[in-house]
Amino acid sequence: MHLIRHLNKPNKIKPCVLTIGNFDGVHLGHKKIITTVKQIAQEENLISAILTFEPHPISIFKPELRRNFRINSLSQKLKIFRNYNIDLAITLPFNHNFSELSACDFIKKILVEQLNIKYLVIGYDFIFGKNRKGNLQLLQEEAKRYGFNIINIEAQKNNEQIYSSSSIRNLIQKGKISEANQVLGHNFTICGTIKHGKKLAHTIGFPTANLKPKTHIIKPKFGVYKVLVHLDNQTKNGIMNFGLKPTIGNNLEPLYEIHIFDFNQEIYGKKICVELLNFVREEKKFSSLNALKKQIKKDIIQVTQF
Repeated sequence: MHLIRHLNKPNKIKPCVLTIGNFDGVHLGHKKIITTVKQIAQEENLISAILTFEPHPISIFKPELRRNFRINSLSQKLKIFRNYNIDLAITLPFNHNFSELSACDFIKKILVEQLNIKYLVIGYDFIFGKNRKGNLQLLQEEAKRYGFNIINIEAQKNNEQIYSSSSIRNLIQKGKISEANQVLGHNFTICGTIKHGKKLAHTIGFPTANLKPKTHIIKPKFGVYKVLVHLDNQTKNGIMNFGLKPTIGNNLEPLYEIHIFDFNQEIYGKKICVELLNFVREEKKFSSLNALKKQIKKDIIQVTQF
């Protein structure tokens, strides 16, 4: 997959089938759009392309939501695009100047002149441009003028529930990880660099890899989770606590603590990715470290049984 981060001058991009969106989470609703792009591109011998934005426009329009909002980072999102075998990804910087671009100028200057689109695949609720005035009707009118085609994808549903990024955020925050994963079509994943901790978990026989949450990524409910850990091209089962560690003194900031099963290596400073599979229990304060140790043993037995 080729990646373009700026469109400062006319690009010699081959005619393409394009979709546009934030694609936060790249869930099953997004999957329908992306697979449609791929299908048309193959049938028409065109380039398959995705246009997305960085940062998420919510950080401009609602700056109070900059923290604890996004389901995945840009790097995670691009990795999923690669898994769909998309030919071209364009990540345009979203700022106040860009938000002032009218819908008609966006179509002419970016979609037509820069990206050379022949087909535009959009979701049922797609709107764009200054003051959100760009909609399906405007696109259809401009498509006739510039000679490209519009493919409008209906809302994708599970029974009557529409697949959406907002519903996934709600499920994650409530600790309903397995339900969130079903809507995503893959497991909610956190990634980061392993930090040094106080090594108290090691003293009770359960060493952990510690990750600080990224401020812009949504945080799950405090508690214990069954997880799958990716490290150094290895995949391991594990258990994770996310919270403030109330038994050994409240932290001011929450922390991911991951205990990897059948693993005993020095891994500080390494990159790790953790898939959350199931919610086990809420975080709680125990009367002693010994009581905490007994509960961890019970938790491990539980996660190995489902």
